Amino acid sequence: MKMKKICSLLMALTLAAGLFSGCGRQGEDGGKDKDAAAKGRYVEQEITLPEGAGEAVGIQKQENGLELYTRNENGYHSYIYQNETWTDSGDIPWMTDARDRLGLPIDHIYSGKDGNIYGMAIPASDDVSYGQHILKDAGDGTALDCTPAPCLEVNEEGWTDLLVDMAVLENGTMVLVDMNGMVKFYQGDKKIGEISEILPIVSDHQNVMAVSDERIAIFGKDRQSIEFYNQDNQEKTESVEVKQELVEAMLVPGEAGIWYLVNSKGIQRVTEQGSIVETVMDGTGVLMSMDSAYMINFLWGNDNEFYGLYSIAEGGERLMCYRYDENVKAVRDETLSVYGLKENQTVSQAIYTFQNMHPEVKVDYHTASGSGETPASEAIRTLNTELLSGSGADVLILDGLPAASYMEKGILTDLTDLAERLSEKGVLMNVVGNAVSLSGKTYAIPARVSLPVIFGEEAKVNACQNPDALHTYLEQNPTERLFGTTTHELAGMTLFNTFYPELLNEQGGLDEEKLARFLEDWMKLCEVQNTRVIEEEFSSEIWSKMNTRFSSGLALRNDPVMIEEIDGLISTMVPYTLARDSAKTPESLKQFYIPQVIAGINASSKQQELAAEFVECLFDEAVQKGDNSDGFPVLKSALDYLAEYVETTEAQNLCGSTSARNPETGEDVRIDVTYPPREEVNQLIQIIEGLSVPFMQDGMVADTVLSEMENCYSGKQSAQETAKAICQKVDTYLAE
Repeated sequence: MKMKKICSLLMALTLAAGLFSGCGRQGEDGGKDKDAAAKGRYVEQEITLPEGAGEAVGIQKQENGLELYTRNENGYHSYIYQNETWTDSGDIPWMTDARDRLGLPIDHIYSGKDGNIYGMAIPASDDVSYGQHILKDAGDGTALDCTPAPCLEVNEEGWTDLLVDMAVLENGTMVLVDMNGMVKFYQGDKKIGEISEILPIVSDHQNVMAVSDERIAIFGKDRQSIEFYNQDNQEKTESVEVKQELVEAMLVPGEAGIWYLVNSKGIQRVTEQGSIVETVMDGTGVLMSMDSAYMINFLWGNDNEFYGLYSIAEGGERLMCYRYDENVKAVRDETLSVYGLKENQTVSQAIYTFQNMHPEVKVDYHTASGSGETPASEAIRTLNTELLSGSGADVLILDGLPAASYMEKGILTDLTDLAERLSEKGVLMNVVGNAVSLSGKTYAIPARVSLPVIFGEEAKVNACQNPDALHTYLEQNPTERLFGTTTHELAGMTLFNTFYPELLNEQGGLDEEKLARFLEDWMKLCEVQNTRVIEEEFSSEIWSKMNTRFSSGLALRNDPVMIEEIDGLISTMVPYTLARDSAKTPESLKQFYIPQVIAGINASSKQQELAAEFVECLFDEAVQKGDNSDGFPVLKSALDYLAEYVETTEAQNLCGSTSARNPETGEDVRIDVTYPPREEVNQLIQIIEGLSVPFMQDGMVADTVLSEMENCYSGKQSAQETAKAICQKVDTYLAE
């Protein structure tokens, strides 16, 4: 199975003014008016690509301009951009030759310090061993495969080296990064050195290094530092801590000793000798902050002007210039604040849309933690205190927050009128309109929904419908497993969430007696499932690292019944493949849906109108079409687009695999996956359109249950004692 990207798309790109004509120049007279101190910041400007140019493969710097490389069915082509004008510079014979004669279509280009342009390509035919090849112009219009011979040796899986990044030094030495996280140096076919301490590799094409005239800069394995190496002897010279996640970042050399770090946060300036990271441009509201924009190339100009070429998930490419505009106000006239517990790409995309509508408004987006981190309960308490005192952000993303309590305490603005407008635009209000409502009024609207699906043996599927059904099943089948390979956390929390509505009392808290019986049944199930043996190899802390609420096992092809939460097309790959293999069809679990990206407006906000416009941007079709792994779209046109997308060439070429060793049998299990076919996606869309039961659970409740279940599982307290402790803590929290 050929590897393709399945991780989130990388983002990036940049700004400034000067070297290349056409992106905009600073005023020639150099004069400054009396307001100059309050003016001047970097701005984003799009450069329209040449009409009919085909797919953009990359950009490279020319002495007085920019060169764009493109491809279509006829071959590879280039265009020169100077003085705000594109000039057709003709075909690129050697690149076309690489595709047509060698079967190696070039996907990425690199500018070598030796003066050559290099291409990286994956064989187009399954007859050739899978792995990247490096090519350049042989000098006669044909392509020369200059991949070092050791990189083309075929391993046991039938692959050659999987290279993810490369550079070429002035003396022709190749610096190659492979999927194992090794940096290797080659002169011809001879390896002359290697570096192993680099950032973990998560994608089949990942920017992890850059080369200046003197240094090689590589992201460190701690994911938050940059290591600098001497080119001559590969010795480390400096290490700079940047204290931010670097998996989705790019590093670009600037002036001597200066480097630019580019990610969703913006453009930041880093020096080889210093530890201070200076923000050159805030990424909020520009293309680099959008998860659906994958950066193809990024270039820096001598006068601090930057160009970024992006591939857009919805299709096509965009070329952006970032320049310093001394006439733009340094501080925008108004500020709209947005707050959520975790970073979210749908919110970032909405900010981009909103910012284009309101360039005069600064969007201040703050979160309690990163997208992959768990916010501390203290952050929730602090926010609650702010909101009750009449302060807090204008727009609230309520995922993980006590939305019901906020409604009751008058913290949220009535959005009923906005909901009606969204319904007219095609938002599925029958699905999401009752997620955060009180007395017939809507107080928040989820921009996405994820949903748990279930499939498997009929009797065992029925056992997962309610606590009584589980209890009866265990009494009648005391030695028979319900799930496949699983841990006590996965089985326990998935079943607790499945039965959550039945475990509540009339006051909205948990029923202690029902909870105690459930915990007893769960402990019996853990014994049958052999969880303690499984956890000797698989961590018992898997659940805390997940962002989902339903996942019954480890998906090792041995699931009598499987419950899995899907939150976008990519997340359907594994469960739908397993269901298809077992001749089953995934179905809705109790008509549950999990509201995601739940947007509300602070009733105390002085920016009610702007806040409503921002919320509306979350439902813009371009934003809704993004597959950000934070839920399915709730706009009908964007939902229908999913069925169209899986039939595109891009989607059909996207594939992946999961693999693990079964700790009980010792068997290595590998599952090759693709998107579901259109017929299955249409069935999924029908399920989404018919969902009717919002699964709303306070994050504090889930954390409490998980923590106390550990005490029960370890034998520190009985099921009854655990149930009592959970109910007391939950009741106290809800009372606050």
